[in-house]
Amino acid sequence: MKNNFEVKAISAGPQKDLEEVSSREMVPTIKVKMTRAITPVKDLKAVWQLYKLVRKVRPTIVHTHTPKAGILGILAAKLARVPVRLHTVAGLPLMEAVETKRKVLDLVEKLTYHCATKVHPNSKGLVS
Repeated sequence: MKNNFEVKAISAGPQKDLEEVSSREMVPTIKVKMTRAITPVKDLKAVWQLYKLVRKVRPTIVHTHTPKAGILGILAAKLARVPVRLHTVAGLPLMEAVETKRKVLDLVEKLTYHCATKVHPNSKGLVS
């Protein structure tokens, strides 16, 4: 992709991992604080941080991959009016969740899909 696009990688991963990816892929990496858990206050802070970053970079495309980064990144991109917002569905943690948690995760997935301009499941089993 870097031959045709100016690519920037954003992750909450450890700095060492970001540096490794940056070196191997020869793309800049940016660390953003995110948790995997349901943490509404921290999640809103992450959306704000991502929104400010997206407004600064002004990308044409934002592509997210994980459920948590998906909702935070796609929501920030939609708020920042990024024209192309892609989300790859790589698995659904809600499949193992029950009761209230499942309802929350289901709502979050639907919101992610609604805010994305295109959703790509990575297997036929995830197509719904």
